[in-house]
Order: sequence, then C-alpha cells, then structure tokens
Amino acid sequence: MVIHTLPPLKALRVFEAVARLGGVRQAASELCVTPPAVSHQIANLEDFLGAPLFYRRGRKLVLTDIARDYLIEVSPSLEAIGRATTVASQRQKAREVLTLSAPLSLTTNWLVPRISGFLGAFPGLELRFLDRMTLDPDESGIDLAIEYRFEPDPDLSSELILMDEAVPITAPAFAEKHNLNGLESLKGVALIETERRFTSWRTILTEFDWCKTQRYINFSHSLHSFAAAEQGLGVALGNKANAEHLVASGKLCIPFDFKPDTIPPTPHYYISATRHKERLPRVNAFRDWLRFEVGKS
Repeated sequence: MVIHTLPPLKALRVFEAVARLGGVRQAASELCVTPPAVSHQIANLEDFLGAPLFYRRGRKLVLTDIARDYLIEVSPSLEAIGRATTVASQRQKAREVLTLSAPLSLTTNWLVPRISGFLGAFPGLELRFLDRMTLDPDESGIDLAIEYRFEPDPDLSSELILMDEAVPITAPAFAEKHNLNGLESLKGVALIETERRFTSWRTILTEFDWCKTQRYINFSHSLHSFAAAEQGLGVALGNKANAEHLVASGKLCIPFDFKPDTIPPTPHYYISATRHKERLPRVNAFRDWLRFEVGKS
C-alpha cells in the first residue's frame, strides 16, 4: 500500500473556495476570514505543490492547467469528507434510542395508552417497539423486554411485572343479548381463540361436552380477538390488563369472572434485560416508570 503525502487541508479548503468563487474576497466572505488570510493559505498550497495555482486576468483569478487538473481530482474527496463529517455530527446529536420488545397485544392495549407519560418525562429519548413474546439474549439490538412466559429465564435480569389474569371479553350488547353469566351460558355462542395464548377456551371448557361442537373463531393475536369481540362476533378469552382501557371506554365488557379452579396455570409478564444492559440509564428509566404504572393499576 502506497502512503501519499497529504496537503494542508485548511489550504485545500481555501483553494477550492477561491477556484469555485473566482476571487479572494468572495472566498474570504464565505469562509469568514480576511482576504490576506486566504492569500496566505493559497501561497502555502503553492509552496507545497511547487507550482502556481492561479494567474490574473483583469480582476479575476483563473486556474492554471495544473490547478484545474488538481481541482478535478480533489473535489470528490472534499465532498466526501464534508458528507462524512455531517453524518458523524448528526449521529452525535441524535436522540438516544430505547429498543423494547413486548407481545403485540400488550404493546397496543396496555403500553400505548400509557406511554405518553414516559415520553413526557424523558423528551430526549426515542422508543422503538418490537413484537416478541420472549427475549432472545443473542438479539443484541434489544435493550429491554416484556416477556410472556411461565417463569423467568435464569440467565436474564427479570422481575414479575403483570399477572396474566384471563377473563371472558365481549361487547356489552352481545353479553346482554345472550345473558352471559357463567361458563354454562357460553353454550351455542361463538368463542374467539388467540393462538398465541397458552390458555384456551377448550382447556377451560373440558368438563362440558358441548365444547367439542362449539363454534370457534381463531386469530394469531389478542389484538384481533378483541377487535372481533368488539364487533359482536363472540366471546374472546383475554388478559384483563390488556382489555382494561377497552372496558373502561365501554367498547368491551367482562360479563362474568372465572372461578379460581377453572383456569389452568398461565404464563405471566416479566420485565427482562440481559446482564450487560440491565444497568443502562435508559433501561432503568423505563423499568422504574413501568413499576410505577403497574402500581397505579
């Protein structure tokens, strides 16, 4: 690899300005320096190259043949340096980003209705949400995760943040029409299932023979199950915390509560981070805010 001698970069910048603008005074004005300072830098570059760069034609400076060829070669490099400098300075000024993963339905139904409080408290922080059920430690781009699992991963820094309290959810008009007041009243009613839930209507209704011939509507996400329930298509099985704001708005209702022995063990929501990220200020900030929000519920 051949290492070439670089010219004085300040003089090179001045040379480009004079060549582009056609005069010392114009270049001095653009660069916010005095005309003698511009002339001094041009002289430095001419000494470095061992060749004149300009000759006068009346009041205008004209490039010599050597200078013209030199300018053609160095201009792209000067532009590249300028672009790279702009990008680097903008990255330094960019907002810090917190990347959070969580199940889609929890993000939509529980986090989003509350997140304005966090954004207001930390105006210099950007949030990036990813749809994940659990945290893969090898996915290094994630700072913090709300996981849906039966027990915490011992290799992560985790704490229980929300219980998964399963409840029946439907539109108020639908509940009234079908007089929904217990499991027995679900016979003949369309039941809305979410594939990503570990608890299903089938596991809850095992003691009822009619559950085998019941009509089921299946979705991948609770978000879609809730939307179907809101449209009066049937009764969804969902997390009480996820449905909270929809119930409060009157769009959905919880027609009855399950008896404690009705529901098999379910996963819960854990807030988790890898060991090397758990002490990051942005991670601690979000974790503290989340604890506060859960405490308010």
